[in-house]
Amino acid sequence: MLLQILLLLVVLYSSLRAFPKTTFRFISCFLGPIVRIYILRRISKGLEDKNRINERFGIPSEKRPDGKLIWIHSVSVGETLSVIPIIEEIKREAPNVSVLLTTTTLTAAQQIEKRLGDKVIHQFIPFDIFMWVRRFIKFWKPSAVIFVESELWPNTLYYLHEKDIPTYLFNVRVSDKSLRRMFFVRDYLGILPYSLFTEVFVPSTEVRNYVRDLGARETKILPNMKTISEKLPVNESNQKKLVQKIAGRKVWLAVSTHPGEEEIILGSHKKLKKKFSDILTVIALRHPNRKDELKELVLANKLTSADYSTSIKNRRHITEDIFIIDAMGCLGEFFETIDTVLVCGSLVPGIGGHNFLEPLNFACNVATGPHIDNFKDIYKVVEKYCSKVDGVEEIADFVGASIENYNRDTKRLKELDFKKEWQKIIKNVLKAI
Repeated sequence: MLLQILLLLVVLYSSLRAFPKTTFRFISCFLGPIVRIYILRRISKGLEDKNRINERFGIPSEKRPDGKLIWIHSVSVGETLSVIPIIEEIKREAPNVSVLLTTTTLTAAQQIEKRLGDKVIHQFIPFDIFMWVRRFIKFWKPSAVIFVESELWPNTLYYLHEKDIPTYLFNVRVSDKSLRRMFFVRDYLGILPYSLFTEVFVPSTEVRNYVRDLGARETKILPNMKTISEKLPVNESNQKKLVQKIAGRKVWLAVSTHPGEEEIILGSHKKLKKKFSDILTVIALRHPNRKDELKELVLANKLTSADYSTSIKNRRHITEDIFIIDAMGCLGEFFETIDTVLVCGSLVPGIGGHNFLEPLNFACNVATGPHIDNFKDIYKVVEKYCSKVDGVEEIADFVGASIENYNRDTKRLKELDFKKEWQKIIKNVLKAI
């Protein structure tokens, strides 16, 4: 039995080195039933839309419009929000070109419906099983394809390359772990992961060198797409209510917090309270379902709390120490109202940081923690306007100074405007089709 397994592995290895495209397709034939079981498990966990599950098998739920069509794939919410200006630019430059936007996650699909409406056709991307991918691409017949910060799916990329469809990769982000994996594939299987793209857009010279070593033929350096993200929407009615609720308080916002970070934030709050007796700390949980966990932590620190989802429905003024944002889609109102913002996911190692451009787009005074591996390239662009703080003392010092001295200055936004560079790229993509 062991000998048979070893023989099978040798055959598989040899096939991948000699005929990678054919081998990936062959393997996917056997993986199809396993993936179907995996999809059923995802449905049971609420991670898939059971009413649209056929889309994951490449079966369309919408009609294809006549004419040219650009397919854009963005995995989850962050990538989807960053691609909105790209879609707007396509619609401005070529209103007759249709846009098919695929995503993986349910939350991304909800954002598309909310932010883009009928400007795009939305589908969930099929799993990378050759028969499903082929069915999907043959139906939609894209004139060009744009992947955003995407995983590299071999069957999809090989088939697009085989059909000579221009395929672009925007906003490349490579972690140390993914690089090790891709160089392993290159060195031991002879596969160059980026060789199947028409053009690859990277945020830095360092990343460009990596993707060239991994097969990229054409590369361009551009600021991260998140630098052209539109401001988050602001519900004016809720924003007016928010202003009334916190009127007269000294206030700051810690956004996208994770376990281990709230303890630090509460420590900073207690230090700030010695100087500002009316200090209000607003905490936006990265995962709102952790609200009860945070409330227990607040009580353990002998502090009081109120939550957004309850208080927004009444007229009561917020008198508590901590105001917990336990809802999605309302951050725009807070950025519009609160000057001082700490972007979390960066105070403890292992998360990689979150997008500090969102509050910067409102000209807030912004800080982040030291652990920003996922946003190093963006930080180089905005470090003039985004402080780095580490620990209770530095956070309290930053917030205290900001509360006393900061006035919003929208002039800074002009220095952070990279739209023209991305507009040129979209024009070139449209020329190619």
